[in-house]
Amino acid sequence: MSSHRPAALIFDCDGVLVDSEWLASRVETEVARDLGVSLTVEQAHALFLGKTVDGVLDAIAAHSGKRPDAGFVYNWAFATARAFTHELKPVAAVREAAAELRRRGHAMAVASQSPLARVQLSLEVAGFGGWFGEHVYVSSMVARPKPAPDIYLLAATRLGAAPADCVVIEDSPAGAASALGAGFQVIGYAPDAESREKFADSRARGATVIGAMEDLVGVISAQR
Repeated sequence: MSSHRPAALIFDCDGVLVDSEWLASRVETEVARDLGVSLTVEQAHALFLGKTVDGVLDAIAAHSGKRPDAGFVYNWAFATARAFTHELKPVAAVREAAAELRRRGHAMAVASQSPLARVQLSLEVAGFGGWFGEHVYVSSMVARPKPAPDIYLLAATRLGAAPADCVVIEDSPAGAASALGAGFQVIGYAPDAESREKFADSRARGATVIGAMEDLVGVISAQR
C-alpha cells in the first residue's frame, strides 16, 4: 500500500456499521408467518442472512413452494423500516472508530448487499447520516452481488483508489475471501469465537481479524 495517503476504507453495512442482522431476522420471522411459513429467528437468520431481496424470495419459495408476491415485499419493507427506526443501533464502538479514521483523512465508502433505501435508513438511524456522502454502493449497482467482488471494485473506483490501497471491513467470511481474491486488504469483524473460526481461511490468506471495533483504528494504522 502506498504511504503517500491513508488507505481508502470500504465498510460493509449490516453487521459492521449497524447491528441489524438479528433484528432483520426477527422481522423476517414475523412477516413470514403471513405466508404460513413458521420459522424461528435462528432459522430465518441461517436461511436469509447475506441474501439480496430476490435471494430471500427464492429461499422462501424453496421453503414453502410459493414465491411471495409484491404485497409481501411491501409489508416486509415497511416492517423492517419500523423496527429499524425504533430499535437499530450502531455496532459497538464503530462510530467512534469511523469518526477517528475520517479525522485522519481516510476516504470512506459503504458497500452493502441490502437495498439502497434500507442502507440509507440504517445509516441515518445509527448516526452515520451524511458521513459517506455519495459513496454508498449496493448490489443493484453492479452486475453481480456479493460474494462477487463487483461492489468493492465499484467503491474503489469511485474513491479513486486501487484495490491494494483499500481496506475492506467485512463480517462475512465469503465477502472477505472475495475481496482478498480481488486484491484488497481485508479486516474481518468477528465478535465471537464461532464467527472467528469461519474467518480461518481468510486469515491464512492475509486478512486481519478483530473481535472488537475498538481495535479497528490501531489495525488500520499498522497496515500503512
